[in-house]
Amino acid sequence: MRRYIGFIIILFGLCGAHAAENSSPTFKMTGDVSLLSHYVENGLSQSDKSPALQGSFWFNFGPQFRLGLWGSNTNFHNSDDHFNLRINADVKINFSPTTNAIIAYSESQYFKAGDRNGNIVGLHLNFGDFKVLYDHMSNWEGTKHASSRYAFGLLSHVFNGWEWNNEAGYNTPDVTTLDPYFDLKTGLGTKWGVIFFEGSVTGTSASSNLNGAGDVFFILSAKTEF
Repeated sequence: MRRYIGFIIILFGLCGAHAAENSSPTFKMTGDVSLLSHYVENGLSQSDKSPALQGSFWFNFGPQFRLGLWGSNTNFHNSDDHFNLRINADVKINFSPTTNAIIAYSESQYFKAGDRNGNIVGLHLNFGDFKVLYDHMSNWEGTKHASSRYAFGLLSHVFNGWEWNNEAGYNTPDVTTLDPYFDLKTGLGTKWGVIFFEGSVTGTSASSNLNGAGDVFFILSAKTEF
């Protein structure tokens, strides 16, 4: 824990140094709204194959720090949790115009039972179209046990205005009945007007041990930003 705190302090120091060089304010509200045929996160179903409506709102406190809310309907077997609300905060540290690090924190609350309440701490490194992700979840899938995820992603520009987005993750849930497993996602999308449409496929290497939540799923989504 001390190592994590020290690492975060160092990153905040770098952020402050960079802010002195690029201190132009960007105090504004941003957000997006998405409609998905099926809500799947890190390879695991969160809406039991049902459609989901999601939205996020952010207030940017200058070029590095922002606070926001994110929400989505959910559906799980044998659970009364049907809505997930996350209070989000992140700090962005720019090392170059195409390279940055993001320290992210989410307080995740479910309604109405709250069996899956917890928090998510992440460190995301972006190198142009390539990204390296680390996320730690305090209450993985409502088990009351923690899990860490290490992931790599690559965004490729193909055809004429199309984007091919790929991500692979390695999950280490602290659950004795489940070994570490991989999750994969590949998606192809394009923007028509103000809406970004995407078709994607997800799956995990532990589908037989996840009660159907980690099966192979095909997802259609539409997203607009404001």
